[in-house]
Amino acid sequence: MKKRTGKRFAVAAIVAAAVSMAWGCGNKEADTESETETSVAESETAEDGSETAAEEEEIVRPESLGEIKLGEYKGIEVETEEPYIVTDEEVDSYIKTYILPQNKQSVDDEIMEGDTANIDYVGTIDGVEFDGGSDEGFDLEIGSGRFIDGFEDGLIGYKKGDKVDVNVTFPESYGNADLAGKPAVFAVTINDVKRTPELTDALVPQLDPECRTVEEYRSKLKEQFQDNADYSARQSLSYAAIEKIVENSEITPSDEAVEWKVKDLIKNYFEPVIMQTYGLSLDDILEMQGKTRADYEAELESVAEDTVKQIMVAQEVARVQNMVVTDADLEKYAEDNHVSLDELIDAFGRETAEETVLEQKAIDFVVDNAVVKYVSADELSDTSEGEVSDDDLAESEAEADGISEESSQAETEE
Repeated sequence: MKKRTGKRFAVAAIVAAAVSMAWGCGNKEADTESETETSVAESETAEDGSETAAEEEEIVRPESLGEIKLGEYKGIEVETEEPYIVTDEEVDSYIKTYILPQNKQSVDDEIMEGDTANIDYVGTIDGVEFDGGSDEGFDLEIGSGRFIDGFEDGLIGYKKGDKVDVNVTFPESYGNADLAGKPAVFAVTINDVKRTPELTDALVPQLDPECRTVEEYRSKLKEQFQDNADYSARQSLSYAAIEKIVENSEITPSDEAVEWKVKDLIKNYFEPVIMQTYGLSLDDILEMQGKTRADYEAELESVAEDTVKQIMVAQEVARVQNMVVTDADLEKYAEDNHVSLDELIDAFGRETAEETVLEQKAIDFVVDNAVVKYVSADELSDTSEGEVSDDDLAESEAEADGISEESSQAETEE
């Protein structure tokens, strides 16, 4: 008896940096809802037993990625936005909007809008139960609009332990024709009522055992958010610097290298992220879009080519600067990614780990020696090659809506 709601896919076109690996390459962790940990995931196999491009196919990086004549790379001028400073107001807003609503506390008060009621309910029409009209232990946020009009309002004013009959009428446009337009009665038992709490010193240890006061908690969150902002700024600067060197250089990636990077992006980024976030395989989404895996690989070729160029620049800078990777470098990289060195080596192999760390050292060298010019966001209006424009995102969003509509048709109603 819930409203039909489709899953909305926020599809973002991803440009991988030269050092991208499954752990996110040193991204500082913060306990935010928006962050997603990415790891190497096992891929699904097709129903006919064929490959899905990850589980049965070994992806081998070519020894040579192509030809490069390195251009200017020391002291290059790079434009980027002014460093972002996290404010106290933003931290408080995040706590109010995300943290506190996720940590509701049981109350003995009457239900009010915004509360979450844990309920058992049995729906009947003319005294007869109907399919999908009953459930037990369901958490319903009052005012969320998840149930048909009148149901949630019918619980306001009642308390834990109360039993109430809620009278509603299914809308004429309801998806189930057998229920559309009919009056129904739901016998509801209220098991518990939870409410968003105020942020107090007493609550803080439940949110973070390392903190004892509200001020300690706010300060810790602010530091984490600022670390993430600084990391993102560093990443943006790195992308801009490497792209500038790509423009200054003569680079011809090999076909084998582009093919390798296409498959690598699919296996180590898109497939695990899609599966972890939406519970669908890449093949599921492609089928909804009427595309084949070959179509998708062709669409990724330009992104893969740009990424290979970035890798080649990093490799060449490392070669020219006679850079080497030490055990200390590997240890630091593992620590930055919140894993042990053994876990890093086990996951990717020592050779791949060393290549990645070497490329990162080269990028750090370029950034540290760059002449940084801070400009406004408006001044960065020109979208660089290899970056994602608003039009790209709009197009992806439009495709996502199509997926959402198709996936919602497959969902069942309760």
